[in-house]
Amino acid sequence: MKAFLARIAFALGLLGGLFALTTTSASAQDEARVRVGTITAGQTCTTWRNYEGSRLTYSEAEYARYWGAAAARRYYLSHTTWRSWVVKDCQDNFASLRSTVEASLASTGRLTVGRGGYTLDIRISNISSTPPATSQPVRGDASYRTSWGTALVTADYILRDRNGDSVDGGAITKRIEMSRTLDTNRMSVSVSEPGAAVYNLMQNEVALAIAREVTFAIEPARVIAAEGDWIEINYGRPLVELGDRLDVKKTRGIGSIRYRVVSASDNDAVAEVDGDNDTSDIEPGNLVTFIEKDSDAANSRRFQRRRLP
Repeated sequence: MKAFLARIAFALGLLGGLFALTTTSASAQDEARVRVGTITAGQTCTTWRNYEGSRLTYSEAEYARYWGAAAARRYYLSHTTWRSWVVKDCQDNFASLRSTVEASLASTGRLTVGRGGYTLDIRISNISSTPPATSQPVRGDASYRTSWGTALVTADYILRDRNGDSVDGGAITKRIEMSRTLDTNRMSVSVSEPGAAVYNLMQNEVALAIAREVTFAIEPARVIAAEGDWIEINYGRPLVELGDRLDVKKTRGIGSIRYRVVSASDNDAVAEVDGDNDTSDIEPGNLVTFIEKDSDAANSRRFQRRRLP
């Protein structure tokens, strides 16, 4: 009889453990769900409307009536800038940007897009174009000078848990080169991207940067293996790509050490120390900070300063 009761108690305990495990797994799955909430603009949509030169005299349809569809399309594209496409998406409640953000979140392999977990709200706070920057001229018989124009977008984001409490947030600024000019003694060459292409690239960069920040806030990037000048981290494509820079927190002491990604798979990435730095304080479990390519941190000092004897 005692053996029978013991078997029943064991079975009940096993069922209880399975129920607890199932509940925990369901809770963890819910926690890994992210819903894209509101995407708003800091200004009215028409604030960003911009035409090169004066405002269009004719609409594309009116122009096509007299000079044909092909000529009308060239006229329209030559007079509108990439910000015209921002206005269109803004007036559509940023449906295109929302779709891109959801795709980027889903592509991480760590998050599920949908209700039941976190809510991500985004606000487009700034859209602008920087004046053409000019390089120092190269003089001589083969002298030349280059200049380029840059599109800039700043997006603020807030990540809230199911209770509505803010758990993470920040501002993402992305810069996209949209034109370049080469001037020589004999000729001048200019290349530029169409407005639609610039905006598509811009929203892809913004969406991936936000997805990266959100994913790392929920499940931080860490070192999972360290060997000499090499480390392996727990994230790979598309969040971490070949050539990306990483700052790894030291186990002991102050500061971090810069690494550069040399290979990346879908699940992890391998990075090599950038410079002749001591890696003895880099161990599995250390936190990893991703450095955006166009951030100021990407140009920070790579080597530790040494005092001369």
